[in-house]
Amino acid sequence: MNTKTAILVFIISLCSSMAMAQQQERKPGPTISEWLKGLQQKISQIAPRKVVPLSTGVAGVRGAKEDSPMKLYWKGKTGEEAVSEEELREFREALGYLEKDDRAGAIHELEEFMKQFPDSALIPDAKKTLDLVKAEGKAAEPAK
Repeated sequence: MNTKTAILVFIISLCSSMAMAQQQERKPGPTISEWLKGLQQKISQIAPRKVVPLSTGVAGVRGAKEDSPMKLYWKGKTGEEAVSEEELREFREALGYLEKDDRAGAIHELEEFMKQFPDSALIPDAKKTLDLVKAEGKAAEPAK
């Protein structure tokens, strides 16, 4: 193989690898409607933890079952996390604004949700939803 052929092969392989890298970078994330559809399915499976009035009592029975709140399972997360009825209601309310196509209201409600419940198990979903809403809003703005 002569030098010119080797250089030509090198340039072609370099161009094709750069084109493949650019194509991978352009791979879009989920649209807001796709994200909301998956999120609604996830939320529908959550049974909120109920606040049960506590009464003091003493019992000496072994093996008695204890009612515990529904545990959430999020892919990749470990630990036991529960969501209160109020958290779930507020989060659904924020998503309701998106169903009404009110982006400004949804952004405000999601930000309020994150302030009100900073330790909620729903915070990662709220952040992702907020990012998607803001990104879609920027894409919809006319170019100047």
